[in-house]
Amino acid sequence: MKWLHPWFQLMRISNLPTCITNVMTGCGLGILSLPSEDPGPWIEPVRFSFVLGGVCAFYLSGMILNDVMDADRDAVDTPNRPIPSGRINRRTASIVGCILLLAGWIGCTLAGGWPGGIAATGLLVSILLYQQLHAATVPALVLMGLCRALVYVVAAFAITTTPDPVLLIPMCIGIGLFTTGVTGIARGEDHGGRAGAWTTVLIGLGAMGPACALAIAYPMDWSFIPWMAFLITAVMLGIRIRCSLNLLALDPPRVRSSVMGLLAGIALLDAFFLAMIGWVVLALLAVACFAMVSLLQQSISGT
Repeated sequence: MKWLHPWFQLMRISNLPTCITNVMTGCGLGILSLPSEDPGPWIEPVRFSFVLGGVCAFYLSGMILNDVMDADRDAVDTPNRPIPSGRINRRTASIVGCILLLAGWIGCTLAGGWPGGIAATGLLVSILLYQQLHAATVPALVLMGLCRALVYVVAAFAITTTPDPVLLIPMCIGIGLFTTGVTGIARGEDHGGRAGAWTTVLIGLGAMGPACALAIAYPMDWSFIPWMAFLITAVMLGIRIRCSLNLLALDPPRVRSSVMGLLAGIALLDAFFLAMIGWVVLALLAVACFAMVSLLQQSISGT
């Protein structure tokens, strides 16, 4: 099994559970968009499997193609990466990345029909544009946030062709801003770890913006269990964000550890969103995915 380890490193597989939580959140939003008289079943196992597999394939392809594009630079800056170290052939990685990209589009299209196919096409184009433009900071930040946001859209279309925009748009903006902030911090590693206060603002807005918007449009269920789930996930997310950002204040700043902590925090952000819309069981599963990411990151770097 040792031959798989370089591929796991290349794919940054430790972050893969955050794709699972993104899909759960998108599906949760899709279900909440259904008419109250809808008899169910709300999630068809086959469609869910297609969209989950498709999103995971998109993520893995993006990670592989990123290293393919950066192979020359990595040969100088990080020669221990799988491609410059010679453990994985660059051409082989390119082929696998393209196959996974196609598999992602097919899976999401089969799950969501033509609306899902359109969203999947947008996600595919965003991934390819990121690979071409990620050397430029602003386009890279926008495209990375857009990729995460489109996962919610693709997953929601696996449930219904008419997801509620009042639900979907704030959540997409939230995950997009959070991801943009994390990407900005990662970019700050090239500038001594000083990414700027704007990254903290984006991360905070990504978490709290949807909460404020949905508190008006969709008041929470005030019964004990949903409310406690909301409070617990909010506290966990807040602590994770605070601890990760504190690492940037050290001398020297621990940028990589901060970014990895925030990447794991994406699962907690999903748990927070799921608790906010009343999906307590899915919120608990998202917390479990957060624990899984944190555990996997100890052996496989998420950056």
